[in-house]
Amino acid sequence: MSYFTTDLERLSFQSIRHQLIIVDRNWRIRSCNTAWQNGLGQLYSEQNRSDIHRLPSDYLHLLQTWAAYEERTRIEAVIQHFEKTQHPFAHCHTYDISLQFANLDIRWFRLELTPLPQSDPSLPVELALIAHTDITEQKQIEQQLKQALSEVRTLRGLLPICAVCKQIKDEQGVWNSVESYLEKHTHAEFTHDICPDCIRRLYPKYSNILDKRS
Repeated sequence: MSYFTTDLERLSFQSIRHQLIIVDRNWRIRSCNTAWQNGLGQLYSEQNRSDIHRLPSDYLHLLQTWAAYEERTRIEAVIQHFEKTQHPFAHCHTYDISLQFANLDIRWFRLELTPLPQSDPSLPVELALIAHTDITEQKQIEQQLKQALSEVRTLRGLLPICAVCKQIKDEQGVWNSVESYLEKHTHAEFTHDICPDCIRRLYPKYSNILDKRS
């Protein structure tokens, strides 16, 4: 392999806040930056009781081990795709995956694989950079929004309403009061009051009081 790196490039690799690793075509981790050592690398060392500077040999196996239960099938499909692809580093890839750790904490990461071309463009790409970005907070907000949207119900179209008693006919042909219909089809709740016009009609002796207020 023919790769040239400058001091500035090495400094950038180590200083960037994203957790970075470099893997070869056999998915062995060849290098990692400080952020990865202090993040996923630290977790790997604690789980395997190994030296933090000792890198795991198989990155895909590591992902499979960390995969959250509900995500395991999807992650295994991604891993199988990489294993069967003859040139896995021919293109960039981006995946959002959830990882479950020993303390049962689930964190979401966005994995971005970027091929690292050799100094001679005619040679096949042998290494790839994989960036790990923690997007747990973003995913939690997305789930909260989906939950909120699932609870929102709206009314559309024409509603058959009685011209006399103002009851509304539902989808089953049953007539409902306005309150009952809206409570079934929305999240609205009702509290009852009485308007000034009805007070004047039903309780005319109080009309003078209303007139004075107005």
